[in-house]
Amino acid sequence: MELTIDKLSKHYGDSIAVDTFSIVLQPGIYGLLGANGSGKTTLMRMICDILKSTSGEVKYNNTNIKKLGEDYRDILGYLPQHFGYYPDFKAYDFLMYFASLKGLPHFKAKEKSLELLEIVNLTEVKNKKIKSFSGGMKQRLGIAQAMLNDPKILILDEPTAGLDPKERVRFRNLISTFGKDRIIILSTHIVSDVEYIADEIIVMKSGQLLNKGNVTQITKSIEGFVWECTVPSKEVKYLNETYTVSNLKNVGDQVSLRIIADKKPCEGAVNTPPNLEDLYLYYFEEGPAL
Repeated sequence: MELTIDKLSKHYGDSIAVDTFSIVLQPGIYGLLGANGSGKTTLMRMICDILKSTSGEVKYNNTNIKKLGEDYRDILGYLPQHFGYYPDFKAYDFLMYFASLKGLPHFKAKEKSLELLEIVNLTEVKNKKIKSFSGGMKQRLGIAQAMLNDPKILILDEPTAGLDPKERVRFRNLISTFGKDRIIILSTHIVSDVEYIADEIIVMKSGQLLNKGNVTQITKSIEGFVWECTVPSKEVKYLNETYTVSNLKNVGDQVSLRIIADKKPCEGAVNTPPNLEDLYLYYFEEGPAL
């Protein structure tokens, strides 16, 4: 099983959302990491064949997905970033409705809907209307919807938005169990959601593939750019305004800092091994959600 994205681009007038993006994916979990506006959602919509590309193609097992048509949709599961819900539907009825749209036989649809409600921890509210659900509950229902047809390719666009920390851990564990025999693309700007479960991290910026590899491989690219130092509190303002500070902690009358910088930021600063959060800050110069 192989998903090939070959020189895929999407232009909106003079604006380029995705720029000649190429990668080959095999079964496993891929964390698509990037800041908001980096082109992640546009890329995923083209992979799902719901947005026409300007150029390039997406192939599944060496066949263009447009030629596969319905056969491709049969093996695809998708949770968009902004998923539409029918507020007066009950959770169970909502899944049964989507199962029918995906062509599942009634008995199989019932069995799968109940199984997924249990997995996403919504069994107790399966007969309650969606309009009474919290944002996190709606998101979990959306994840269940994406998994109804037991997809070979599972596309999840910001799937943990609205989930509390306990629910996010439960979700990550769930996805980990599914990554052995399918291709899972998990798009997020939340570093910790992919750090623990992704087999490979794909870093996207300004519509382009910036870096890819496992956490060890891609963080190696910024070795020598992460520093730790302890300074008097009066120096903190200057360092904070001049460099990217990923962590700040008061230690008595001094302050311990973790700084991402191309050069030594201050006297006494020493290099420290980088992590995925450091990589995100180095590329995007903004605080990632944790």
